[in-house]
Amino acid sequence: MQSILSSLSRLAMRALPMLLMAVVAGSTFWLVQINSPREAATGPKTARHEPDYYMDRFAATELDVNGDTKLRFNGDKMVHFEDDQTYEFARPAMRSYDPGRPPVSGRADRGKMNADGSIIDLYDNGLIVRAQGPDPAQDPQMSAASEYFRILVNDDLVKTDKPVQLTRGVSVMNANGLLFNNVTREVQLFGNVRGTIVTTPRGAPAPRS
Repeated sequence: MQSILSSLSRLAMRALPMLLMAVVAGSTFWLVQINSPREAATGPKTARHEPDYYMDRFAATELDVNGDTKLRFNGDKMVHFEDDQTYEFARPAMRSYDPGRPPVSGRADRGKMNADGSIIDLYDNGLIVRAQGPDPAQDPQMSAASEYFRILVNDDLVKTDKPVQLTRGVSVMNANGLLFNNVTREVQLFGNVRGTIVTTPRGAPAPRS
């Protein structure tokens, strides 16, 4: 009997550390479960579309490789959203500069921009203006007014699928959509196009508005 008790005692001593580890592990698991029942039931938390920071009266300038101004962007307020890294603007205004081409500016009551800054949407009282070229008679100031514009920054394109009024010098056109390529300086109008085109002979002074 004594030998049996001695053997059981040695077995218990060897098993005690393993038993203690099992108790600790079980207790830890139980504590985690009771302290985080909501996460276990609902799964991982998803980010909400809420602002994480904002700026009032902001202004930004982008320079080209030579240090010259390439783009100026300002507005009354900028709000950044953490979930998709997008931006919203109050009264945004921008102006792009490119050597050899007239500067182009845009403004609106509201604006949005994607995470990498390649797409800018302008809403409500949107206005895009391209300054006149070296020869005002052949390349007068051109402007487009609409309730919505999408600017594709990398492609230097402006487009809209909303009613738009295009003014070039004293010529005025209305359409249901527009695509403006600032690289080629070509404008396409879509839908119900109507208006008045006034041509100026080469070398003649530009008509006064």
